[in-house]
Formats: sequence, C-alpha cells, structure tokens
Amino acid sequence: MSRLSDNSSSDRSLDRLNEVKAFIEANKRSNEKIEDHHVDAERSLAKLNELVFEDAFEVTGHGRFNHLVLLTCGLIMLNVSMESVGMSYVVPAAECELELTSEHKGLVNAAAFIGIISTSFLWGYLGDRFGRRAVMLPAMVASAGFSIASSFSTNVWMLLILRFFTGCLVSASSATVYAYLGEMHTSSRRAAAIAWGSAFISFSFMILPGLAWLIIPGTWSFPLLGFKMVPWRVFIWSWCAPGLVSAGALLWLPESPRYLLSSCGAEKALPVLAKMYAYNHNTRESNYPVERIITSNIEASKTGGFVGAVRNITLMFRPPLLRCVVISHTLMFAVFMLSSGLYVWVPDILNSMLRSTSEESITICQIIHDKFDRERNLTLMAPEHACHSEVAVRVFPISMGMGAVFAVVYLAIGVFIGRIGRKTLYSSIMVVCGAATVGAAFVPQGGAATALLILALCSGCAASILAAIAVDVFPTCLRAMAMCVMYMVGRAGAAVGAYLLGSTLDVHCQLAFSVFGAFTAGSTVLIIFWPKPEEVREEMEQRGLTY
Repeated sequence: MSRLSDNSSSDRSLDRLNEVKAFIEANKRSNEKIEDHHVDAERSLAKLNELVFEDAFEVTGHGRFNHLVLLTCGLIMLNVSMESVGMSYVVPAAECELELTSEHKGLVNAAAFIGIISTSFLWGYLGDRFGRRAVMLPAMVASAGFSIASSFSTNVWMLLILRFFTGCLVSASSATVYAYLGEMHTSSRRAAAIAWGSAFISFSFMILPGLAWLIIPGTWSFPLLGFKMVPWRVFIWSWCAPGLVSAGALLWLPESPRYLLSSCGAEKALPVLAKMYAYNHNTRESNYPVERIITSNIEASKTGGFVGAVRNITLMFRPPLLRCVVISHTLMFAVFMLSSGLYVWVPDILNSMLRSTSEESITICQIIHDKFDRERNLTLMAPEHACHSEVAVRVFPISMGMGAVFAVVYLAIGVFIGRIGRKTLYSSIMVVCGAATVGAAFVPQGGAATALLILALCSGCAASILAAIAVDVFPTCLRAMAMCVMYMVGRAGAAVGAYLLGSTLDVHCQLAFSVFGAFTAGSTVLIIFWPKPEEVREEMEQRGLTY
C-alpha cells in the first residue's frame, strides 16, 4: 500500500516537473519572439534612417509644400506667357502713336521671343551650374524692371530694344521652371504636376484680354516723369504682378533637392527633404525619419566650371540623348510656331473681322486683304490722316473666351495624361489643331472661322505634354540645359511664325495658314521614334549620371 502511495507521489512530482519545463520552454520561446520583434524593429528603424534618395523623397509625402511649389511655378509660367504675348494687345492701340507698320508690328511681337532665344543657352548653363532657384529669382525681378521701362518708349526702336532685354531676362525662368517643378515632385506625379502648372499659361489668355478690356479703351492720360501716360502704357505695368509675387514666394522656397544631390551631395539635399516633410506633415523638420541618404559609389560628374559643363553638354549630342534632342526640339518648334506665332496676330485679326463692314460671308483672309488694300489706298490719298488705332471692344471678351477654352484643355490634360498616355494625347491634339488651322483660312463664315482659330491655338497646350515627355530622359546635371534649349528652339518657332505671318497675311494668307497647319500635323510622325525612357535612363546611369 505504501509502495503504491510512493509511486503515485513520484508520478505527481514528474508531472509537476514536466509542467515547469514546459512553462520555462514557453517563456523562452516568448522571450525569443520578443527579442526577434525588437531586432526586426531595430532593423526597420535602421533601414528607415538610411534610404536611397528616391525612397527618402517618397517619405516627404505630397501636401501643402507641393501645392505651394505648384502655385509658385504656375505664377512663373503665367508671367512668362504674359510677357511673351502681351504686346499683341498693345500693338493695335500704339499703332498711331509709335507709327507702327505691319513689319514693325511683327518685330515688336517677336522681340521678347528673340530675347528668350538669344539667352536660353546661357540660362540653361547657369541653371545647371548654380541652381534653378538661384537663376530664376533675380531674373524675374529684373525682367519686371525692364518691362515697366518699356512702357515709357517714345518710338518703335526704343520699344524693340527694351522688349528684347525683357525677353532675355524672362528666358531665365521660361524653361528652368519646368526642371524645378519636375524635380520637386516624385516620378509618379511629375507629368501631372507639369500639366497642372502649365494650366496657368491658359490663365494669361483670360487675364491679359480682361486687363486690356478694362484699361486700353480708356481715353484718360496723366503726366509721369515727363511722359504722357496713356492706357496702353499703363497696361504694360499690369502684367508684371505675377512675376513679382512668384519672386517673393521663391524667397521662402528652397533649391531643388535633386539639383543639390547632383551638384553638392546628399548632405545638402537632406535638409530640403526635411523641410518638405515638415511642411507636408505639419511637424518639425527634426521629425523627418531619414538621417542619411545612401548614394551610389559612382556619382554624377563633379567636374566644375565651364569645362565640366561643356563635357556634360556634349552628352546631349551623342546617343542615346541625341535622338531625344532632335525629336523633342523639332516638335517644340512646331508647337510654338503655330500657337504663339499665330496668337500674337489673333487680336489684330479679330479686330479686322469685327470692324469689317462687308455684309457677305467672306473668309478671314479676304477680310485681311480688304483691310490691307483700304489702308494702302488711304495712305496714298491722305498720308497725314491715314492712321486709325481704334480697337473693337468685342475683341477682348472673345479673347477671354479663348483663354477659358485653353484652361479647359489644360485641365483635361492634367486629368487624362496618366490614363491616355503622353504620346497619344500629344499626337491627337496636334493633328486636330493642324487641321483646324487650315480650315480657319477657308471657312467663309466669321463665327466658324473664329472657332477654328481658337481650336488651332489649343496646340500651345501640347507644349506641357512635350515637356513632361522630355523631362524624364535627361539627367539632373543636364535637365535645365535641355529644357532651356528645347524652349529656345520653341521660341524660335514663335518668332519665325510671328514674322512670317506678319509678312504674308496681307498677300498670301491662305498659303500661310495651310503651310502652318500641315507642318503642325505632319510633325507628329516624329513621336513614333521616341525611345523608351527606361532604356535611356539605364544607359545614362551606367555612365555615372543621376536622375
């Protein structure tokens, strides 16, 4: 009996021992899991503290900072557009006072474009050498000064020179702003950001005629610094405001972090990313979780000065970038030749249409030709009384309607560019606009012809798509230069278009419209040969260039 009791006690002790062992083993496993969790957390934290640049950029998020950048860059684009085409509203009003001929009008309208063309290469070099913000900020303030000075012109040559210098300074931000805006957004948001920013260009086509409507028809004047200030002179002052406001915003905004990474290293780019994070998340910069940006062993070229810039520029004229340069620059020439080249003449064309006394349905070209003959006959009969600079007030609401159409197109591009595809959207717009250009010259009805003119001018909206296509393939150290040269070629197209139309509208109107439309639609064939951006980037990164 006692033996049975001993055995039972031994079994119970064994059971307890097994329970204790199981408990210890369970605790041990639990502790191992806790330790593993801590190790994983430490590894995760270490991984977050050290990230490659693109991942560190993603951590900053998308919010108020990006919206401010978009607004500022939009105002810069608005300023560039208003400075470039604003003279088209001044020319009809200043025609008599400055004794402007048709050739003079063409030169005045093209002067800002010529200034932009002349200095784009220089500004591109300076933008890649000293930074996007560092170039744009002082140039915008100086361009406003020259623009205001041009309002005091007493003859056509003084006006031409001052508008030329205004264009030279506007050139600093005309293309650099696209590089700055693109580099302030992640790759997935870049195309949409450029499209939304470019929508501000369309606002210039509403604001300019609206201001002109308020100011130019006035009959008032006042003396200032020995000059008689009349409405068209004051009108020039009014379009300087966006540039000055955006310059004020740039005083607060930092330099592009991608540019700083490429030119100065990760240490300089990190504080900018921290500022973006703090503003987007409404917190302090010290809370930015990334402490170090990991860079590859092969950095972008550190060769400074002019020699390094020349070495980088030569890459644009060698494969794989050469094909991108030829295609994008030719297409931008076509876009600007039609949109800006034609636009500077639209107020004058509309003014002729609205002042036409013909009761028959005649084409735009016939109206222009009749006006030319009438003015030539008046000049021969009574030279001293030949000039009449009256502007039809209805030009302004029509021009504002045009701007509203452009705004809708730009906003539609921002919505659909990610869904339809950049190349397809670009080609569709350019083909439709080219056909509308040809049709505008042959339709014998004023309303239909005006509608086709507005549709033709929508080709300017395609420039933002082309910029979004091109900005992806150029490395950071070349991006400002590439964009500046591309827009330089585009402005050359605008200058060529404005001058050719000024020289041919009176005599060869239908031929001019047909050539412009055919060239615009036909140029889209080149987009078929655009290379895959991933392949270009991979090849350039193998050469040590960063994106």
